[in-house]
Amino acid sequence: MTITDKFEKYRSLIENSPQLNDKSKPMKELLLWEDIKMNLECYYAPFDYINVDAKIILVGITPGATQMNKALNTANISINEGIDCLEAMRKIKSDASFSGKMRFHAVNILNKTGFHKKLGIKCSNELWHKNNNLVQFCSLLKYPVFYKGKNYNGDPDLFATKQLKEMLINEFINDLKLINPDAILIPFGDFVGDVISTLKNQGLISHKIPSNENCIVALPHPSGENNESISLLLKDSYPTLSDYQESMYKDYMLKKPWLKNKKNKSPQNEFTYKKIRSSRWKSMLLVRQAYRLT
Repeated sequence: MTITDKFEKYRSLIENSPQLNDKSKPMKELLLWEDIKMNLECYYAPFDYINVDAKIILVGITPGATQMNKALNTANISINEGIDCLEAMRKIKSDASFSGKMRFHAVNILNKTGFHKKLGIKCSNELWHKNNNLVQFCSLLKYPVFYKGKNYNGDPDLFATKQLKEMLINEFINDLKLINPDAILIPFGDFVGDVISTLKNQGLISHKIPSNENCIVALPHPSGENNESISLLLKDSYPTLSDYQESMYKDYMLKKPWLKNKKNKSPQNEFTYKKIRSSRWKSMLLVRQAYRLT
């Protein structure tokens, strides 16, 4: 099967589909498979393009609803404008990958860790534009996977779920084999880092991966839900653990976010709150040390 086969299969449907917004529900006609018992669904979205000459490979978990709908919208426009199939697929991948608020975070993370300099470009934002030839955007799960209707984020266990593991091996690993062996593979998020580490230990990945003391180092995932870790990575001067815990707890008590919680309208225990902050602080310290930011 070539990279254009699935695109051509769904071409007519995509060509005649309406423009979608971020909250548009998946189109049932694009369902690839579902596991009712596991509450999992997987839909086609045109993320098939592979840049075999890439210098870096950015890896997320799976395209979410925002990225899926952006890809379908770009595909619809490209088809109706008569753009060549392969060029359309390249454009779709560029426009939709890490789209939405994630892209802003991804650019800042990559710039902070110096990848723009390694690639000889002014800003990592160029990877989505004039220097798109330098990057392969991909996900562990190539096509959008939803668990109980929400973006899959690691639950249920990827390796223990037949459909997910098959997609990981048949799509992600097989795609990697086609990409420049000297490209640097960059995992986004601890979950992706752990999966990549397992695959590396199984001899399934040969690309270079940032590491520290023989442990793979994953950059924080650019999701908005990960703002705390991203903020810690981007700081010019890293705070001491105690200063960070105190500052965060003081801010937490002032903002009173627990009042918005419908189930439990009481603040988190101070010890528990600070323990979580400690975990985030230590995690980002290791990343900063690996990239010599501290």
